[in-house]
Parts: sequence; C-alpha cells; structure tokens
Amino acid sequence: MRSGGTVLGILGIIIGAVGVGFAFIVWNNQQEISSDLDDLTSYIVVGIWDDLETNKDIAPYQSDVSWLVALQDNYLNNSEYISVSNNNTRITLLKAGMYKIHISTALEGILANEGYQIILMKNGIDDFFIEDEYTKSDFTGQYLLVESSGFVYSNGVNYIEIHGYGSFDFFITNNSAYNQFSIDYVVE
Repeated sequence: MRSGGTVLGILGIIIGAVGVGFAFIVWNNQQEISSDLDDLTSYIVVGIWDDLETNKDIAPYQSDVSWLVALQDNYLNNSEYISVSNNNTRITLLKAGMYKIHISTALEGILANEGYQIILMKNGIDDFFIEDEYTKSDFTGQYLLVESSGFVYSNGVNYIEIHGYGSFDFFITNNSAYNQFSIDYVVE
C-alpha cells in the first residue's frame, strides 16, 4: 500500500515537471512568434474616401460603358503621399514605393450575359483588373458587389485612375453605404 502511494507521488512529480517544461516551450515559442510579427510589413493610411461616383466628363471616358471613378467625401488625404486632381478621378502617388489600393462598391445596371470590368490604370495604361466579371445567362440581379485590393508601385510621379468598362451601360451605385476607397503606403 505504501509503495503504491510512493509511485503515485513520483508520477505526480513527473507529470508536473513535464507540464512546467511544456509551458516553458509554449511560452518561449510565443515570444519567437511575437518577434517575427514585429518584422512584418506595416501600412500608413494616406487616403480614405467614403463615397464614389461614375464620372463621364473626362475624355476618352465619356460614355455609359467607359467612365472613371470619382472619389467623393474625403476623410483623409495625406498630401505628403498623394495628390488628387482631374475632378477627383486622378491620384498622383508622390512618394516612391509600394501602395495598397482598396475599393468597395456596388455596380448597378448589371445584366445577364454581359462583361463588366473595373481596372486600375497607372499613367493612363491598364495596370491590373480590380474586377473582371462576365455574368451568366441565369443572372437575375441588378447589382454586382466589388470588394478588392491590389498593389501598385510608384516612382514618386506616377498617377492612378480607376476605369469602369462594360459591354453594356452600368454605373456605381449612389448608395454611399456600399462605397469606400482607400490607399495605404507600404512601409518595409
């Protein structure tokens, strides 16, 4: 009986030591993970707009199937990094480096069997597709939700514009609850 209690006591000490060792390893690994997170890239928010609209005033983007996005309701515009011009459709990226662009919106007038694109242009040339959607024949809605981010490099004088292009008339919703555009400068 007495030896059984001794065995249980030794077993308890062993289990306790293993638990303390395990806790030390977990805590030590968390410290390493935390220090790795500190080395990750961070962002400086340099522009936020809470409303977007379709702009057909600037050549050659003057139709219901080819237009530019105009930025409205500006909440942040850091003039060290960006400058907005051309009826709020052109953003010049003033500091050399990488920028993260994010857009959220709803497109209206969407029909079945049609193509719709939202394109980020850099210096007037297509850089990348923010949205590239071809609706199917069974599409029954009138809205297309866009939620996308991408990266663009600037040498300090490049400008960007957002181009809407479709095979049929479409436009950005006037419901500002769906609209937001932001630009972050990537800090290495």
